[in-house]
Amino acid sequence: MPNCPGGHVTGESTEQLHSDPDLFVRIAENAMVVAEEIRQEYFQSTLGIARQMRRAFREGDGHYRINTVPSELLEPCAVAFVDGGISRPDLVIATPLIVRAGIYRVKQGEADLEKRETFDHFPLMLGQLRGGLKANSVYGDVVRQLVELGALVTALEDDRFSDIRMLTLHGPIQFVSGPFFEHWFFPEDYEAMLGKNEREHVLPVLGQFAGWCAACSLRGSERCKHDIGDQHLPAVCMMAFLQHYVLKRAREKGVLVCGVVERSFGRSVTRHVVRQMLENNPEVFDRLLGILDMRGRAINKQIDAVLDATRYNDAVLLSLALGRGEALGWYPVNSRLKIKDDRIALFPEVQNTFVRVTSAKYPMRIEVPAGYGPGECDEVLRRSYEYASLLPGYAFPIGLDIVDKYAAIPEWMTKAYRQLILAEYGRLLSGEFVEMTDAEALKSMIMMQGGGKRSRKTRPEV
Repeated sequence: MPNCPGGHVTGESTEQLHSDPDLFVRIAENAMVVAEEIRQEYFQSTLGIARQMRRAFREGDGHYRINTVPSELLEPCAVAFVDGGISRPDLVIATPLIVRAGIYRVKQGEADLEKRETFDHFPLMLGQLRGGLKANSVYGDVVRQLVELGALVTALEDDRFSDIRMLTLHGPIQFVSGPFFEHWFFPEDYEAMLGKNEREHVLPVLGQFAGWCAACSLRGSERCKHDIGDQHLPAVCMMAFLQHYVLKRAREKGVLVCGVVERSFGRSVTRHVVRQMLENNPEVFDRLLGILDMRGRAINKQIDAVLDATRYNDAVLLSLALGRGEALGWYPVNSRLKIKDDRIALFPEVQNTFVRVTSAKYPMRIEVPAGYGPGECDEVLRRSYEYASLLPGYAFPIGLDIVDKYAAIPEWMTKAYRQLILAEYGRLLSGEFVEMTDAEALKSMIMMQGGGKRSRKTRPEV
C-alpha cells in the first residue's frame, strides 16, 4: 500500500476521520474487502492520499481547485424540486407497476401558505404502456426518468410554477446509462408518460420532437430507419430531446436548472489524482504496485489496478479533502468516454462540483449545463448549499427531501394495485380461458398472495 507523503498523516486528518462515523464506516468497509497484504496500512494511506489531494487542489493544479462557498445569503426566490419513485407490488414478478414523479415549489419568505407552496404529481400505471422491453431489469428506471423529464417540462410550462428562479432535480440532469440504449416505446406511450390527459402543454412539446429528430445528425442510419418505420422510438432519443428542451426553455425563462446527487461514488476525480501521483510521485504507490505485480506496466493499467485494489472513489476522498463550506471548482463531465454508442453525442454536456455541507456526511454532487458561466454556477452552488444547510447533519437540499417523500409511492396505492391484480387473476381462473382444478387454482392464489421478498422465514427447509 502507498506510504503517506511525508510519513504518517497528521492528527488533524485522524481527528476528522474519528469525528465522521459515516465516513469511518465506509473506509472500514473498503478495508475489509481489499487484499489482506494491503489492509494494515489502508486507513493511514487513504488519509495520506486525501491530504495530498487537498494540498494540490488548494494550490490549484490546473484541473481541480478547492474554493470556499460564500457565506452571504442570496435574495429569496421561488424554487421547484422534482423527484420520482417506483413501486413494485409484493408479488412474484420483478417488473415495477407504478411510477410517479412529484413537483414541490416553495416561495421563500411568503407568509401565505396558499401562495407559499405548490405540489403536483405524475402517477403512471405501467399497464398503460403498450411498448417497451418490460422484462428488462432497468425498464422501470427508464420510465421513471422519462416521467421525471415530464415533470421538469411541467415546471417550466405550467402557470402555477411561472415564478420559479431555480429548478432542481433529485439526480443528475444528464441521466443516461449504457443499458438504456436498447429501450424503445410507441409514440402514445410517451404521451402517457408525460401526462397528456392532465396537462395541455404536453402535446405541443412532443410535437417538436419530429422536427428535432429530422435535424438529427444520425438521421438516415439503418437503425434509425428501422426504428421510425416500426414506430419503435428509442427512449434515449426522447430523453435527449427532452433534456435539450428543458435547458433551452429554462434559458428563455431565466430559470437555473441543476441536478443534485446525494451520494456519488464515481471515480473521475480520484482517477485524476491517482494519475497525477503516479506521474509526479511514483514512489507513493511503489509498494502497492509491487504487490499487484504492476511495476513497469502502462500508466492506465496501473491506475485501473490501484482503483480496483483500493476501491477508492470520489465521495470518500473528497470527504477528507473538503472541509465544511468548501466546494470543488466546476469541471466538465464527459459521458461519451463511458458509453460506446454514437447516440450519446445527442445529450447536452454538463459540468459538476462537489460541496461539503456538513462534516457528518459525504459531499453532495451538483450538476449544471456546460454552458453556464461563473455567475450562474455560483448562484446554483450557493442556493443548493443554503437549502442543504437547513437539514442539520444531512447534506441534501431540504426541498428535495420534501419532494422525495411526496413522490414516494404510498403503501396503500401499492396494496390497492396488488388487489386489482389478484382480483383480475381470480376472474380469469373462474372463467373458461383457464382449465385448472379447484385445488390447483387455490394453491396458485395462495402462492400469489404469499409471494414476496426472500427471507429466512419463507425459505424452504433443507
